[in-house]
This record gives sequence, C-alpha cells and structure tokens, in this order.
Amino acid sequence: MAKWGEGDPRWIVTTREDGANVNNWHWTEMDFTKWAENRSAELLGKVTLDTDKIVVSTSDVTCKGEVTVNTRKQKTIFLYELEIGFKWEGELKSKPGKTFKGSVNIPYVSEENDDDDFEVKITVDEGGSDAESLRQEARSKFITFLKEKIPQMLQEMRGTATGKTNLPPKKEVAMKLDTVVSPVPDNKASPVTSPPPKPKGYDSFTLTEKFMCSPTDLFECFIDNARVKAYAGGDATVSREKGGKFRLFGGSVEGENIEVDYPKKLVQKWRFNSWPDGHYSTVTISLEEKNGKTICHLTQAGVPQEDKERTEKGWSSNFWDRIKGIFGFGSIGY
Repeated sequence: MAKWGEGDPRWIVTTREDGANVNNWHWTEMDFTKWAENRSAELLGKVTLDTDKIVVSTSDVTCKGEVTVNTRKQKTIFLYELEIGFKWEGELKSKPGKTFKGSVNIPYVSEENDDDDFEVKITVDEGGSDAESLRQEARSKFITFLKEKIPQMLQEMRGTATGKTNLPPKKEVAMKLDTVVSPVPDNKASPVTSPPPKPKGYDSFTLTEKFMCSPTDLFECFIDNARVKAYAGGDATVSREKGGKFRLFGGSVEGENIEVDYPKKLVQKWRFNSWPDGHYSTVTISLEEKNGKTICHLTQAGVPQEDKERTEKGWSSNFWDRIKGIFGFGSIGY
C-alpha cells in the first residue's frame, strides 16, 4: 500500500486534459489537404535552378487531390492521392535572351508508393531544337529537385499531423498536474494537497534497438531537420554540428550536441524542460552495422530517478516506433 499522500497519480480522479479521447483510442479524422496545398507551394514555387547550361525558375504551383489523417487505437493512418504541378520558364546559357516556357506535372503521389516513387512529366510550350535541348536539361534538374522536395513534404506532413493527433499517454498527462489531491481522513473537512515530490537522485539506463537500414540512414534521423520534423513535429530543430543545439516535441526536450562522429556515434546534453534549471542528462547513441541491419545502443545517464520510467519509455514510443513507422526501417518491436 502506498504511503499517505504518495498514491499513484494514475489512480486519482481529477480533471483530465485528454478525457475526450484517451490515448487516441477512438476514431478521429483530419483533413490535411489545405496543408499539402500550402506546403507544396512553399517548397516548389519561386525556385531557381541554375547550372552551367541552363537557368530555369518555377511559378504557379497547383496541388489537387485529398489528404486525410485518421487515428484509431493509438495508430495514425495517412490516406492521400495528389496531383502536383507548376509552371516554369528558362533559357539556355548558350542562347541568352531567348526564353522558353513549359510545365511540370506529377500526376500521382500516393501512400501506396514510396515517397520518391512518382512519375514526372515535363513539357515545353514551343517546338524546335533549342526548346527540346532546354527541356532535356531541365528534366534532369527537376527530377533531382522533386525527388528531394516531395519526400520532404510528405515527411513533414506525417510529422505535423502526428504531432496534432497523438495525445500524450495517460501517465504523462497525470504527471503534468500542478497538484495531486490526496485521500482525506474522516475528521478532515476538506481535501489537502501533497507537496511536489523531492528529487531522489539520478539514474541511468541502456537501450538496444534494431533497425532495417544502414547506420547512415539512422544517424540522419537524429541530425537532419526534415527527418526529425517528420516524426517529432514540424517545430522541431536539430543540428549536424558539434555544439549545435536541438529542440524537440514543442520544446519539451532540448539540448546540445557534445560529439558528432558521423555515422557511428552521437553524444548529447539532453533534458526535459520540466527538469531543474540547468540540469542535463548525457545521451550516448552508438550505431553498428550487422548483417545488413543497424543495431542502436543508447545510454542515458543523469536522469532524475522520478522521471526515469517516462524517459526510458519515451525513446520507444516517440523515437523508435515513429522512425520505423514513418521511414519503413522495420516493423515496430524487436
């Protein structure tokens, strides 16, 4: 039996932030079509591609179709079919002053295919050898450009949608309450509140997880902004450099890179913003390739004892599971 005033907050009845849909168990649906329209315009519009042979610029981006984000039983499901296009104009540097115009069309972007698996159609409005030469040169540059930007948009969409739909687990919500109402003896007229628990010291833990990818692919998931935003939310920021700072999950996690040994080892100062001011734990991530897979060893030292369980479980639910699900680096679990 728990001591007086030290009951598990999960068992205390109080107002719940997530009472409407505990742990995303019930079906919800969000329309992300407008988000896709706006983001595709930001990524693909008003861009200039300049090579030693051509210079072309984009305009008038269109995004037609539908994007639906569903949640059920703690799972987020993305359904989308998009047709994306834009106008372009440019010139051959060997023929300065002679401008040609055309269009680019990506007729089918869908969750049924890999993020970079789509057809690209490029046309030019005029005929002639110069127009065709420009179209061929532009095609090569546009395909490279689109194979980067379309996956980036889809990854950001998943990250942003997941951040909006995934509510914190019951335990995390309960722990955020300012006070905990304790049982009151019969001779008391009103409830009392227990004081915040005092720190019990610091602890450490070690985790090992297997991923179906190369160490390079997994390392990028910790230091590349686009990838991190895909699973940690659109407002996440990270750094590739030693001394670079990071901020994740709306600022609830923050820190700084201490060592970046690409793609083998990453050491970070790491903290929840709810920890005492100035206190950081040390996270060490080591990657090794084995039989075509990557084994990730993570050690975190200096974790407040009262927060050890939440921190340890958070790596599985907020990092490993999301990275595997979004990037296809293996089924969830070991």
